[in-house]
Amino acid sequence: MRKGKRFVWLLILVWAVAPLLMAAGQASANERGLADEAGRKHQGAEQGVVLVSDGKPSATVVTTVYASVLEKKAATELVNYIKSISGAELPIVTNVGEATGTKIFIGGASPHIDLDAIRQGGEDPASFRLAATADSVQLYGLSDQGTLYAAFELLEQLGVRWFMPGDIGTVIPSRKTITLPIQDTIQHPGFSARAMQATEGYQKPSGLPNGVNLNEGKIWVEYMRLNQKYYGNHGLPCTLSAKDRPDLYLPNENGLPTTQLDVTKPDVLACVVQGSLNKLQQDPNLKDLRMGPNDGLVKVLQPHPDWDGNDLDATHDTLSLTDRYVKFYNLVLEQLELAGYPDVSISFYAYDTYYQPPVRWTPHPRLIPVIASITVDRFHALDNPLSWERGHLKEIIEGWRNLGVQPHIYQYLYNLADPGLPFSPVNQVSSELKYYKQNGITGIRAENLPSWGYQGPGLYLAAKMMWNPDLDVEDLLDDYYSKFYGPAAKPMREHFEMLEQAFADADYFAGNIYDFPHILTDKVWKEMEKTLSKAEKEANKSNDPVYGKRVAMVRLAYHFGDQFLGMMESMNRLDFVKAKEQFDRIYALRNEAVLHSPVILNPYGSFVFTDIFWKKMVTEGEQRVTGGNRVVAQMPDEWNAMLFPHENGDLLGLWKPGLGTKSWMKLKTYSETWSSQGLRYYKGHVWYRTEVKVDKKFDNGNPIRLWFSSIDETAKVWMNGQELPLVKKGSGLTSPWEFDATNAIRFGQSNLIVVDVGNRILDELGTGGITGPAMLWQAASD
Repeated sequence: MRKGKRFVWLLILVWAVAPLLMAAGQASANERGLADEAGRKHQGAEQGVVLVSDGKPSATVVTTVYASVLEKKAATELVNYIKSISGAELPIVTNVGEATGTKIFIGGASPHIDLDAIRQGGEDPASFRLAATADSVQLYGLSDQGTLYAAFELLEQLGVRWFMPGDIGTVIPSRKTITLPIQDTIQHPGFSARAMQATEGYQKPSGLPNGVNLNEGKIWVEYMRLNQKYYGNHGLPCTLSAKDRPDLYLPNENGLPTTQLDVTKPDVLACVVQGSLNKLQQDPNLKDLRMGPNDGLVKVLQPHPDWDGNDLDATHDTLSLTDRYVKFYNLVLEQLELAGYPDVSISFYAYDTYYQPPVRWTPHPRLIPVIASITVDRFHALDNPLSWERGHLKEIIEGWRNLGVQPHIYQYLYNLADPGLPFSPVNQVSSELKYYKQNGITGIRAENLPSWGYQGPGLYLAAKMMWNPDLDVEDLLDDYYSKFYGPAAKPMREHFEMLEQAFADADYFAGNIYDFPHILTDKVWKEMEKTLSKAEKEANKSNDPVYGKRVAMVRLAYHFGDQFLGMMESMNRLDFVKAKEQFDRIYALRNEAVLHSPVILNPYGSFVFTDIFWKKMVTEGEQRVTGGNRVVAQMPDEWNAMLFPHENGDLLGLWKPGLGTKSWMKLKTYSETWSSQGLRYYKGHVWYRTEVKVDKKFDNGNPIRLWFSSIDETAKVWMNGQELPLVKKGSGLTSPWEFDATNAIRFGQSNLIVVDVGNRILDELGTGGITGPAMLWQAASD
């Protein structure tokens, strides 16, 4: 009975107070929602300082009369964005006595600057403090740049987002009342060097249409708090040329000078020291000298007993040259110290054949290796068990750190030589930047070719994690998708996560897009189409057209990828007429993509890599199947193959008919790469053997050619025991090969074809051998 009465009284109480609670909730919905978003993880978020009230200014921005350029920019950014949010324009004054309402102090105008409070967590000049009390806000940093970043932090707490460059990438909330949580926020960047290469200004390829905004990323880089500090470089500061002093350059096998200076020569040391001193004298503020060998392979014919360590490079199977260069950089620093520069550092790329930590010489503490894993898998994160190759990076980092230096990372944030097919680096970024911070990496230099259609989430995440590698990735992605795609957030996140999972689960890692048909399978592609179509429907329901435009960016990039995958399939069937039609649509789509702002496809990648790797293959293929020319026979995908370590297999007669092939392996050509068939780092020759039948109807006297769309790197061909004359010498993966088979063919019979492919140079792609479709074709009658 008592329980019954208590229940009745509870019902009456709820009935009485519910309208009051609902009214209070409605009255403060904007403010509370803003506080939840802006002040999450800030103490005092339940209270707030009012900046705008019901569309009217409730605050004044205060600067000094001697405010710097960046302090003035901080003030104007606050005023402009707050006006965009609320319609209210906050006044800017230099006399605090003229300020009304909440005072927002910028930089030197702050009345209670306590730089020591910031320095307790670090000395990085980008560090800042955002202190908000009931009646004032103070924004200041250890530098004017830090002050500007404090202003950006305030705006982000108010809900402003710069997800990608331009208006379409900027999110500005709309509300008439703006309240900032009371707080005392101090932030330090997670990495001292935070750079995104080729993002401030995109590389311009030939053939680019007029109107592409190559500099659209510049302001986005600033909003992301990237300081664009670059460490490491190609090239030594020495003006002695190979023409003037060939003796100072490493020789090739023929005794001719290469492009690489021989750092074991005393005159090279003297030249580099003098060049370094010239730089230091020209710029008294210079603290780091960036240097290294020229880009490209450094080949040493003979180890130097006084310089080199007894260590082989793991991937190239050649002498590791790290010890040689570490000793050289040590000597340069010693000379500079004697010249009065004891605090200068040298940064260099740990790269190619000088990637591994040294084993003989201990690096000077002021050496900064920038670890650049150029030949390594870019599909997976280093904690993905499928990527044994990328996991090796952990050992490289540990090895350098154990020698007493603080390495940086040169992070490749795009798929190598990719013309622009769907690829998102989110998994790699979320895992690796956190790992780098936890393992002593102090700087990140990211090389990327921004394609904002599919790389948007990954590039945004990378920029934010360069500032704060400890951020909650899931929270950030929730924020990204909900704000950027609005009503289409759920299907768009499913779309991207499906793409990312496909790459994470794929046991493939060759560069370019040769493995993409195995990763973006028909099943994956159809599911991505479903989520994208659903997102388009949801976005089109919104009254705000911006969501539809953002989804449309991904649609265009998806369409580009669809045409590319279709073109590859058409080529493999020798349907070059259809492949050329698809290639022409690819051209039209890439023009549309780069003229969009922000660029949906990267201008350099979509133009250069499309043309270099695919144009000749498609156009030459079409020429050989049209105009009366005919396909005689298609070469199979799978051949018998034998690995042979050197170029003398012909002396053993591996080209002869009648050889037994039971012990030979099976090797696919156009459907699988060497990497996916266990030959990732194999360098040497492969002998291919197959047989094709040629119909008697082609016995008409017209010439017949054997055409290979792609061979990596060199080729010799025999048919029925005859070596075929070379008609057209190809070039790696970029230009087809052709041989004259007219006099060797046996019509109406099976024809033995033997190909000796040599592949001696380790490139970044992980390819080799026959890498594309091949055919016998007959020229039309004159």
